[in-house]
Amino acid sequence: MRFCVISTGGTIASSPGDEGLTPTMRGEQLLSHIPELERSGSVSVVDLLSKDSSNMHPDDWVRIARCVLERRDEADGFLILHGTDTMAYSASALSYMLLGFDRPVVLTGSMYPIDVPGTDAIDNVRDSLLFVRELAKRGQMGVSISFGGLLIHGPRSQKILSHTQTAFSSINYPVLGTMDGGGPSLRHRPAFASAASAPFLRGDASFRMERSILLVTLFPGFLARHLEAAVAMQPKAIVIEALGMGGVPYLGESLLPPIEHARNHSIPVVITTQCVYGGVDLSVYEVGRKTLRMGVISGKDMSREAIITKLMLLLPHLPEGDSDALRESFHAPLCDEVSRD
Repeated sequence: MRFCVISTGGTIASSPGDEGLTPTMRGEQLLSHIPELERSGSVSVVDLLSKDSSNMHPDDWVRIARCVLERRDEADGFLILHGTDTMAYSASALSYMLLGFDRPVVLTGSMYPIDVPGTDAIDNVRDSLLFVRELAKRGQMGVSISFGGLLIHGPRSQKILSHTQTAFSSINYPVLGTMDGGGPSLRHRPAFASAASAPFLRGDASFRMERSILLVTLFPGFLARHLEAAVAMQPKAIVIEALGMGGVPYLGESLLPPIEHARNHSIPVVITTQCVYGGVDLSVYEVGRKTLRMGVISGKDMSREAIITKLMLLLPHLPEGDSDALRESFHAPLCDEVSRD
């Protein structure tokens, strides 16, 4: 079995510096800490980036995707070493960008540097290579995160704990696999659309990404003028993390006029929820139905990361301001990132 390990930095590769932990270790140095690595198979290493993942940029996702695509014939599976803070964003973006890629791609990292006592890095890397091998043997493609003994579907992943070694959760979706008795057990196989169904994979597949997207989180007493100010900035889309199943206040300080203003200026508005699990259903309550009548787009049961990265990729390839076209493409499942109606 041939593995390609792509190192991008993160806590796993970090050492203490004058201003705190910072990535310093190269891929070969990281892998030297993994016992009996040679038993895994043939391992090649690419030192692509050396970043704290809080510094990750969409251009870095493009570099990672191209690195994987260029090395397709050199490996049976890929392992990406990555920081945890934005790993779910990277996993979501790569899930779309590598749609149709016929090799498994797994991301992992750690909560502690690989060379400190009690680190979770060694277990995470070892587990990840075992998952990659099992996925490759099964012929199961897709992008996933291996962390804390779980294998989580990339566009359904989210970091929900900032300190513990079980930092990631699968959002509104079954886990893909677990480590049972020291070995990997695959439990679920995602469904994938064809690459031709993704507008951003047609033609030259240049992975143009729109970054003019605003994410707004509501709270009781949120000022309408602040949402108006967001609309006045003329972003290409606004994502509102609403309350509960998608509630937007309209009594007293009504937030409906700014949303209507956005829609009148052809700015798409996607409504999701602050709740980690469950997603939104804008048809249940009056506070949701009023926004539906205004033409907002439901985030359904997608994670925040899947929503943002999908918008980034879709917007440059659809007619500007055409919410109907965006709604159709946004709700079309590409890699099981959104449940079918």
